Amino acid sequence: MNEKHDKLDLSDPFFSYENQLKRFNDLKYKHTNTLKNKLNIKSESKLAIKEENIVKIKTAMLIEQKENVLDQIKLETEDDKINFLKGINKFIYEDLYDFAGKFRTVDFVGTTKDDFQHYIEPIALENFDFAFNEVFKGFSKNYYERCSLDQKVALFSFNMSKLFDIQPFYKGNAITTILFSQQFAERELGLDIDLNKLLSNDLNELFALAHDSDLKPLMDAMNKCVSEPHKYDKLFEEEHVNEETEEINDEQSI
Repeated sequence: MNEKHDKLDLSDPFFSYENQLKRFNDLKYKHTNTLKNKLNIKSESKLAIKEENIVKIKTAMLIEQKENVLDQIKLETEDDKINFLKGINKFIYEDLYDFAGKFRTVDFVGTTKDDFQHYIEPIALENFDFAFNEVFKGFSKNYYERCSLDQKVALFSFNMSKLFDIQPFYKGNAITTILFSQQFAERELGLDIDLNKLLSNDLNELFALAHDSDLKPLMDAMNKCVSEPHKYDKLFEEEHVNEETEEINDEQSI
């Protein structure tokens, strides 16, 4: 990763096991497993319910405001992609947690994990740079040249699962991965993804299975949600834009 984005000096005492453990424990209320939160909810079960509701609301807001918010963000460089990942996570969780939109600084996430049943060991901090560099190779338009739709879905599902495997955030790695991937697929690959249909799946389960080398459930879910606009649809869209431009030019010339 670029130096201005979480470049880690692992020789720094900040990353010693003792300091990591202290930071991890500081995330929680004393003598509990409940994460410190802006609403000061100290019941783990009540916080989980509140978090679920907020995530649903913020995700819906993000999808509805996509053209005004997400489409304005560039995805050209690695810095762009890192910033976009952080921006999504921050938007969804900023009403609850101070760490929203920030990469984790511990090698373990313990009780901050989103799903106890489908837990995936996060990538070690020392491997962050390498992991992101490898993943973002798969989030490049050139990577999908000459691929059929089925091949695009297969490759895309694989790279999406590898992004999730990094587990860069304390919370929300699944939804952040999905929203980031959807934007890339739409802009760079010309694929339409039905987010509401995709989000109806148990994402943590799909990613956990993919992590265990069973990519098929994730691919099947993606295949049900992905479509590739017909080339003539794009031509009609371009013609419509050209017609509107000509009308504006005619009005200005009068």
